[in-house]
Amino acid sequence: MEHDTVAAFISAMEAAGIHPKEPIADRLGPDLIRFACEGDGSSKRNGWAVLHQDECPAGAFGNYRLQISETWRSGSVERLTVAERRERAARYREERDRRDAIRLNEQREAAARCQVRWNRSRPADPQHPYLQRKRVSGEGLRQDGNRLLVPMFDAGGILWNLQAIAPDGSKRFATGGRQAGLFCVIGDPGAVLLVGEGFATCAAARRATGYAAAVAFSAANLSPVAQVVASAYPAADLVVLADDDAHLVNHPTIKKNVGLEAARAAALAVGGRLAIPPREDDAA
Repeated sequence: MEHDTVAAFISAMEAAGIHPKEPIADRLGPDLIRFACEGDGSSKRNGWAVLHQDECPAGAFGNYRLQISETWRSGSVERLTVAERRERAARYREERDRRDAIRLNEQREAAARCQVRWNRSRPADPQHPYLQRKRVSGEGLRQDGNRLLVPMFDAGGILWNLQAIAPDGSKRFATGGRQAGLFCVIGDPGAVLLVGEGFATCAAARRATGYAAAVAFSAANLSPVAQVVASAYPAADLVVLADDDAHLVNHPTIKKNVGLEAARAAALAVGGRLAIPPREDDAA
């Protein structure tokens, strides 16, 4: 029965467009797990899942990169008394609170490691291959060995995480580190503030316009970051920079322009403007 539940859960995950690159069946349980999916970079683990295998199996899964988040319930229906429902709800709340406490502790430990790494790093080398290839400066960055370090702050200016960029452009975050709601501002915010996904996109837009830019690090983080900076800089005219993921529209399961939709939602959330990159066919 347990094997059938896991198989059904993984099948539902794959039907939603989430295909793990590693075995996860033995890891599924009430604690949230992270795993690499097809389409992830070598250091990415965008997949997540949690599965409760009790009398009425249920769970949830998603993919941060694809902005997929779905719940799942076994096809069988179990009749519970009011008292049993309350007891189960209380148990789930306890499990959730325990997971949240563990996650917060991991995030704090990661933040401490990041602070040490940031303090011992040196100013970014303008000749770093990534900066040269993207034709941007290393403003706001530091460097540890051959990796550029992009700081990830919360609204209070606390460093929680670092994005490390290798010369080949591969990116890594600190293991167990927080990402939601964190950002890095390049330059000094003024009348206009740009908000975009990646450092290179934001740095290029800053180079072209002279405006400060807030790096959100992912499509899923665009709206949270836009709302944070809108509160921090209420007088600024916010412009959200869209990543055009037109190639995902014809994907068999995604079927949407993830970057453009996330940017549009972020702009609407703060009453900001939307900047869309030109396409080759626009000039035709």
